[in-house]
Amino acid sequence: MAVGDSALFAGLSYLAVGRETTLGTYNTCTAQLDFISHGLKMQKDSKILQQIERSRTLSKQIGLGRSVGGDVEFYFRPLETAPLYLLQNAFGGTVTTSTISGETIGGAGLQHVFSTGNMDQSYPSLCLNLRKGPSTGGKLFQINGVRVNEFRVKAAIDEPIQCGVSLIGFDATTGASIESVLTMTANEVLSFVNARFSVESAFSSLTSSSFWHVQSVDFKLMNNLKNGAEARRIGSDVLSVLPPGLQTYELSCQMRFDTLTAYSAMLAGTEFSAELEFLGSTMSGSVGRQGLLIEMQKVTIKDAGDPEISGPDGILTANVTFNVLRDESASGYAVQATVFSNVAV
Repeated sequence: MAVGDSALFAGLSYLAVGRETTLGTYNTCTAQLDFISHGLKMQKDSKILQQIERSRTLSKQIGLGRSVGGDVEFYFRPLETAPLYLLQNAFGGTVTTSTISGETIGGAGLQHVFSTGNMDQSYPSLCLNLRKGPSTGGKLFQINGVRVNEFRVKAAIDEPIQCGVSLIGFDATTGASIESVLTMTANEVLSFVNARFSVESAFSSLTSSSFWHVQSVDFKLMNNLKNGAEARRIGSDVLSVLPPGLQTYELSCQMRFDTLTAYSAMLAGTEFSAELEFLGSTMSGSVGRQGLLIEMQKVTIKDAGDPEISGPDGILTANVTFNVLRDESASGYAVQATVFSNVAV
């Protein structure tokens, strides 16, 4: 078969996630992730050597380090395992599981609270098994030592709740298919209809009946993973370590410009608390609804989004951006996520 003389259909690809108990040691991948798109790939850079060779052209190069990773976009489904694995690694800390509030005796509803940590828990990293193309002719890869560099959540009018992750891994090899152990799911995605973005002066005032009237909201968690020369060693072209840096955040919303609340708070440096909540239907065997809650104990307004007027026939809108900070009380935190589900993490 000549190079490039056939075609592979993208829709028959798959992506599965597993958890490693030792950073960089590939483990079984059994959690299927239905995804919108992904750009996961291995790259091996090279450097052309500049030297005098009695010629106007160059003839030598050396291989540089490998880089593995890419972005994955998907819809968040609380009743599936793979999104929970990604969320756990993104926060890097413990997961505290309890029965969902108000659950009946023997009910199946659980709430998993994800806290920030140093990626040094029982599962310090992830691994991936993926196929690009169909079972016949598709190309199989496995990636080890994977960590979440960024985790993104976006809600917008007339759209499902969309998530994205930027992943960095140690190494990738061609692998074997695990499609036989994967199961297709029919779990619902979360929607903008049962979502809210609440901002209040006190954390205790955040309730389901208190919210800003926004048209979209974006949240991003960034781990600032160190994958440069400081994470490698002479004698190898793959990463030796992949330590996290500062965990930082971005938060913004787009809303109609009809008040100076955000503008005044920006000038005064007013501190707020905020939360994002996305709810789905009631879970089978439970009185609780599936969902995702992201809580931020201390935020300030970085830019109130004072709108420009570009023409006569438009609605004034503001794109408000926030600083997300850690609350300095004994039990304080910057960001915490809770997933309401009936599957274990």
